[in-house]
Amino acid sequence: MLLRLALLVPLLVVLVIFALTNRQTVLLSFWPTPASLEAPVSLALLAALGGGMLLGAAMLSGGTLRLRWRARRAEQARAMLEAELRRVRANPPAPPLPPPG
Repeated sequence: MLLRLALLVPLLVVLVIFALTNRQTVLLSFWPTPASLEAPVSLALLAALGGGMLLGAAMLSGGTLRLRWRARRAEQARAMLEAELRRVRANPPAPPLPPPG
């Protein structure tokens, strides 16, 4: 928790200074539509950075979800095998019959 705070506070200070020093406006056009937006440079860059981070997090979460699903399946298989082992140990098989003759 303390490490996270120690990393977050300087980052926030840098972002605030960046936003305050880059107040010029820029026209953002969304090709191929005629829509456009006028916004401060700092807001445009921070929005692009945030969008990229969200996209990266979404891509990584897909792999994480797949690994969690595999771990859950492995845990279910382990529990099933342990139950089978307990059942076999509780009821040992009958001794083999001697060969005829």
